[in-house]
Amino acid sequence: MRTLPGILLLMLVACERGPSIQMITGEAMGTTYRIKYIGDLDGLDLKPLLNQLDADLSTWRGDSWVARFNRAPAGASMVMPESVRELMALSHRLHRQTGGRFDPAIGSLIRVWGFGAWQSKFHSPPNPEQLAAAQQASGLRLLRISGHELTKNRDGVMLDFSAIAKGYAVDRMAEQLKAAGCENFLIEFGGDLLARGRAPGKSGWTVDGPALEHPITLTDEAIATSGSEHQSRDGKSHIIDPRSGRPVAAVGPVSARATSCAEADALATARYVKSANP
Repeated sequence: MRTLPGILLLMLVACERGPSIQMITGEAMGTTYRIKYIGDLDGLDLKPLLNQLDADLSTWRGDSWVARFNRAPAGASMVMPESVRELMALSHRLHRQTGGRFDPAIGSLIRVWGFGAWQSKFHSPPNPEQLAAAQQASGLRLLRISGHELTKNRDGVMLDFSAIAKGYAVDRMAEQLKAAGCENFLIEFGGDLLARGRAPGKSGWTVDGPALEHPITLTDEAIATSGSEHQSRDGKSHIIDPRSGRPVAAVGPVSARATSCAEADALATARYVKSANP
């Protein structure tokens, strides 16, 4: 039989440890995710949300909403799903905020340079005529929004949300966690991170990674990183400056912090462009 002091000691140890951290892992949108959380999320299924976002935003699958819009001719209008409506509104704001360094309507440029979903089709830089044609078919200025409909004003205009889609997916996952009653969690999705609340006994969530100089603490904040060595080619990165239509120099990983992960994702890309082309 335990003595009273022994029972008190066990109670104190349990209190000091606090609630345990649980974890969810999975794969979606061509990458992996990991969620650390405190609480009970039994029964929460994120797959329907992530599958829907992939069906809306992917440039890798021909049946996605974005792929179908990219094939549509000038003048054709398509009703935007919720994800595209929200991303278009945010993209216009960030386009202005970054001086044009962020623009998701440069799919024609990404294609002609052979990046992203088109990397297996183009093995050499575009010639001047190809580049000029892609530049003329790129930019948010060539899209028109009317209600829930999106229309392209020129043939060849293509959307590519790869610089913001992962961050947006993180924000949507966070919404589902909050709706399930979870207040303290850390989501990592393809290198993008969003923290809400805090880890047990901490002021926030401590994160580390090869793109960070030292571990940092996130509290109700997101961080995203753009650029890596494996994504460079002949000294040039995979990131295109929408203003010049050309890939910028490989300058090493650049990170950005913001309250939402979608914004951090886009700002990291814009800051990478600015680091290479001030």
